[in-house]
Amino acid sequence: MSERPIEAGVDDIKPAPRLTEFRHFDVIVSLTAIFISAVSLYVAIEHGKTERQLVAANVWPYLEQILSNDYGAGNDRTVAIGFSNAGVGPAKIRSYEVFYHGRPVSSALDLLRKCCGLPADAAGVKTALPRGLYFATADQTVLRPGEQYPVVMVYRMPSALDVPNRFRAALSQLRFRACYCSVLNQCWRSNLQSISSEPVRECSAPQHPFIPSGP
Repeated sequence: MSERPIEAGVDDIKPAPRLTEFRHFDVIVSLTAIFISAVSLYVAIEHGKTERQLVAANVWPYLEQILSNDYGAGNDRTVAIGFSNAGVGPAKIRSYEVFYHGRPVSSALDLLRKCCGLPADAAGVKTALPRGLYFATADQTVLRPGEQYPVVMVYRMPSALDVPNRFRAALSQLRFRACYCSVLNQCWRSNLQSISSEPVRECSAPQHPFIPSGP
């Protein structure tokens, strides 16, 4: 039986790895070990990616538009715009923009003035909207899965010539743009109509912010 080889240094003597008498076999064994290690590392990396994708899928939000000429129930039916979360995770709304005939509008009152002849003075607004105007902050909000969030609601009136019914007729001319993120800070930009939302690194400040309570 051959003795185990040793390596001699200046200060000490230590055992060296035992080699076979077949040099090519030793090389093949070494390369095989390296290959198995590389495959194991690749599998671990891919497994980590899959785990991250599964976690992201379990908290994925999906924003859809609310564009309704008969929102609500009973005597409180309204003409409404807004958004809802059809995804499986919370949606952090970073920005919300509204466009009428392709042009941005800055607030609920601005929209109703441009689309529906709403008077500019407070007395005229009260006369045109005797039941009032409902609006809610659109951006910097969090929406639970399945939650609906109307941003502007106008109570329907019996007359076909009033502002609510003009608003109802103008719904088809409205377009939206929103940017929202998941709890993992994965973000998307969407027109709230297409199922293909655009992934973005982050939500930048909107070019035309919609402030429902604005003038």
